[in-house]
Amino acid sequence: MSKVNCKNSSRITFYIPGLFQPLGLWCKDFAFQPVAENLLRLSANAGVENLPVTGLENTLFHCAGHPADTELPFARYRYQLDFGALPRQPLMCADPVFLQSGIDQVLLHPELPLISPQELGELLALLNRHLAEDGLQLEAQHPQRWYLLGERVNDPTLRTTPLSQVLGQGIFQLLPQGNKRYWHCLLNEIQMLLHTSGIPAVNGLWLWGASSPFSLPPLQKGGQGGFLGPSVTAQTLSIATDTAHQPVSKWAECTFGSGEYQIILDDLLIPSVSDNPQAWQQAVDKLEKDWFAPALSTMKSGQFTVSLTACDGRIFYAEPASAWKFWQKRSAGWEQLI
Repeated sequence: MSKVNCKNSSRITFYIPGLFQPLGLWCKDFAFQPVAENLLRLSANAGVENLPVTGLENTLFHCAGHPADTELPFARYRYQLDFGALPRQPLMCADPVFLQSGIDQVLLHPELPLISPQELGELLALLNRHLAEDGLQLEAQHPQRWYLLGERVNDPTLRTTPLSQVLGQGIFQLLPQGNKRYWHCLLNEIQMLLHTSGIPAVNGLWLWGASSPFSLPPLQKGGQGGFLGPSVTAQTLSIATDTAHQPVSKWAECTFGSGEYQIILDDLLIPSVSDNPQAWQQAVDKLEKDWFAPALSTMKSGQFTVSLTACDGRIFYAEPASAWKFWQKRSAGWEQLI
């Protein structure tokens, strides 16, 4: 079971992209009826705060003090995670993706492509021969996490959209902004080169999270608590904020003390953007057992305050019902959350 050592009350925040976003459409068009008893009990009488950002990475960085109207410097910290060292040049994530042509739109496939280490080396060599003309270079330690480095990335007008917000979406309105003619042309050239590679799993790159290692907006650093969850995002945020990381997959594996704990659970993201209610419900069932039930129990004991966000521009602050306040709800309704 989880280890709890609370001299003072701790704060737990769940970040769960895809928790509420698809439900309005699914309930209306598919007559879908979601089931999550512990989640609804956690959300009873919850207060709501509106945020100026949406999306997992944007929400996490905003809560860490990053200005909402500036580019998200995600690549710098994820590079440090992958390479164990700071980047030497301005950079951004350049993650391999598979693009699908529709009638009037190009969609980014929700599932990221899997390639072998040999294929990774071949693709990097192919693309870097072309990119060298512009003083750019691709680097990667992991087949699904690439980086584009070079002085051209050091552009204060550059604005990008995190990959997690593009999965399953049309890409035209989400492509890099700023010197967009250059970046859009570069992406087209990369697509043409990938078409000749003989490796059909990858036919595009998604550019996002640009940053210069020499000028970064300050984030809230250190402190007790940290980031929990097995995802790369949780590990990256722990580096960005200089806090601890626990690679746990359920509440029972956690070690809690006093402080603020950020629990990142992205299990619902792919089902939500793939329009797969059955897979979404199966993932919620697991979250109910592994996270929501113990969080509800511990909140009732007064050891924790609990909040949660679907990264949809809102945070819900859970409030346990008081025994003498008989008028308070014991469970929220889905209509309050969607």
